[in-house]
Amino acid sequence: MKKQINVAAIVDKLPGADRPGTESKFTGPAPDEAKRLVASVLSGGREAILELAEMIRDANGTGEKNYKPGYLLHAIALRVGDKGRDKERLVFTEALASLLGGANPPPGAQEYLLRELQCAGGPEVVKTIGGLLEKPGIWEHAVNALVAIETGAGEQLRKALVRARGRRRLAILQALGSLRDAPSTATLASATEDKDENIRLAAIRGLARIATPACVQPVVKTAAKAKSWEKIQANKAALLLAENLAASGSTDKARETCNLLINANEEEDDAYVREAAERIISGL
Repeated sequence: MKKQINVAAIVDKLPGADRPGTESKFTGPAPDEAKRLVASVLSGGREAILELAEMIRDANGTGEKNYKPGYLLHAIALRVGDKGRDKERLVFTEALASLLGGANPPPGAQEYLLRELQCAGGPEVVKTIGGLLEKPGIWEHAVNALVAIETGAGEQLRKALVRARGRRRLAILQALGSLRDAPSTATLASATEDKDENIRLAAIRGLARIATPACVQPVVKTAAKAKSWEKIQANKAALLLAENLAASGSTDKARETCNLLINANEEEDDAYVREAAERIISGL
């Protein structure tokens, strides 16, 4: 059984925040003191962590009332990420995740908690965070947290993409590309046919990062159809795809990508694309 502790008293031991108009100072405690304060909260288990997290009232941990609990919560997030602290990390992340999604704490505080999960979270909180991908004011921070966690994030993002529109759809596609989520290849390939140029480009950039053989046709096809600025960006993505395929050992597919790209860029102004593709081939 975890002992009961006075979380408010622990928080009060932290130095006050800098005040506007006064000489700036380092507002954190000495390292050894910070470790003691963190250990004190962790000794209280889930209940102490929840009490501390519920003191957060805004997105930035600013102001007289927010600075101290925000500082201490972040210090704990860093501490539980240390090697050998898996049990403490799980208690911490699951406690924070339990506060997400409802009307209280306020959205700003939930944003702050998501950033701490971006730092310390793992697969245990991915489903909870995935449930926030349609929540106004929070979904962007949920996307960032999932990208940071990585494991299991792709599935949650793909589920949310089905109903996502506009800026949220673009952000999720970009996130899938950042994750190099191979199971999302078909999803991204389908998005290369979108009517929105930004969506198409996000899709082919993601495919270029994933760089599996199945990525070749949708990327090169998009590059061949593109015009003006989109064509420049699409060619860049196709060249990146070829480089990534070569780096992963798929030299035949890298060569195929380059040859298709050369054939799709026959105009005089496209000489730089052909030259870049030929350089990749010569290095295979």
